[in-house]
Amino acid sequence: MTSGFDESALMEFPSIVHLNIGGQRLTTTLATLRAEPDSMLGLMFSGKHPVLRDADGCYFIDRDGRQFHHILNYLRDGTLPIGLSRVDRLELLREADFYGLKALYGFIGGPTVQAAMMTGGGTGAWLRSLWDDLAKTEAADFSVSSHSHRVYARLRYGQEYSGDWIVSSPRNLPHVQYELYDACLARDPITALNKMGAAGFRPCLEPPIVPASSASCHDNWEIMMYKDVWQ
Repeated sequence: MTSGFDESALMEFPSIVHLNIGGQRLTTTLATLRAEPDSMLGLMFSGKHPVLRDADGCYFIDRDGRQFHHILNYLRDGTLPIGLSRVDRLELLREADFYGLKALYGFIGGPTVQAAMMTGGGTGAWLRSLWDDLAKTEAADFSVSSHSHRVYARLRYGQEYSGDWIVSSPRNLPHVQYELYDACLARDPITALNKMGAAGFRPCLEPPIVPASSASCHDNWEIMMYKDVWQ
């Protein structure tokens, strides 16, 4: 029985590699695919991870190929994509996560993702949750029996609570569970941001830059977040 795994790939790959990424055909060099040895592509094209070939002999990866050219450009010379729409950015985040390209993932996600990654989040289930929230928002538009409204919260420095970092304020936000009080008592902005995320809140588009933990004693920034509530 043929497993589909090319055992000869364990020994040798061609210097010019023809790829089939979910039906999208691209050509690159073996050196490019091995640019980050610990990534999924690095493992595949070093023979340490199984790789399939299609009927034409192209190496096949069962992923969405629409954003893969950005992956290749990054591996070639460190080029970062520009002009991405929100959907394109999310799609590329998903692919960078799959291929294990941590630096690219952090650059694409910006300060919010970078802050979440500092505490062990920002990828995997966190990203899937973000996708689910956006999909639910779009699906609600097709329902005649439901509608949603968006609730905003401002994560900022203040003196109202002992933890200094507050949400302004859970008591003043309709339809918000009081569990956000826990975020109010966070002692640094990154922890507060993560707690807000666990409560279903997402950063607004182009949020302010999240400061490093060492700068958390300063009072010169804020982060806007939102949550869509369905009825």
